[in-house]
Amino acid sequence: MIVTENLSKAYGGVTVLNLPELTIPKGQSFGLVGNNGAGKTTFFSLLLDLIQPTTGHLTLKNIRVNESEDWKPFTSAFIDESFLIGYLTPEEYFYFIGDLRGQNKADVDSFLSQFEELFHGEILGKKKYLRDLSKGNQKKAGLVASLIGKPEVIILDEPFANIDPTTQIRLKQLLKSLTEDRDITVLISSHDLMHVTEVCERIVVLE
Repeated sequence: MIVTENLSKAYGGVTVLNLPELTIPKGQSFGLVGNNGAGKTTFFSLLLDLIQPTTGHLTLKNIRVNESEDWKPFTSAFIDESFLIGYLTPEEYFYFIGDLRGQNKADVDSFLSQFEELFHGEILGKKKYLRDLSKGNQKKAGLVASLIGKPEVIILDEPFANIDPTTQIRLKQLLKSLTEDRDITVLISSHDLMHVTEVCERIVVLE
């Protein structure tokens, strides 16, 4: 499903990521652990073609991500709040993402109904723009949006940061249910090994 070959990224002659070989099979829940600066976000940024590798290449379902956009329809991600569209309300944003993924408003509303506890009455129906929500609620909105439309690959960078312990528990339950679906490949990064071991079947530590 996901394969890297001689993948590296350097800035100013300093290598920040070096992955000679990595294969992530379809349906695997994969955790990437490391301190800040270890290269977790760099790897995800390469995977999403947000930056270009210094050497090597990366493929998703045999598609080189920096040579084609054919991987985008089945791939979803939430890296940070910059992925949100701040001048939209949460509802508008969810409908926008749904439209991109072939879901109508009724589909999206039905999907969102399962997240009432996670949203805790603080996100939907508040007539607030995403930019005006707290960091924690922005993260909740981004994480849920990344799940709309049943993507085959879901990439989440530090999903447990900046959210309260109760939300962390609910998010872990949600991710565990996702990883039971062997058609979905889930990639999660964290600086906290404990969070990742509770959700992922395979863990790679970056140093």
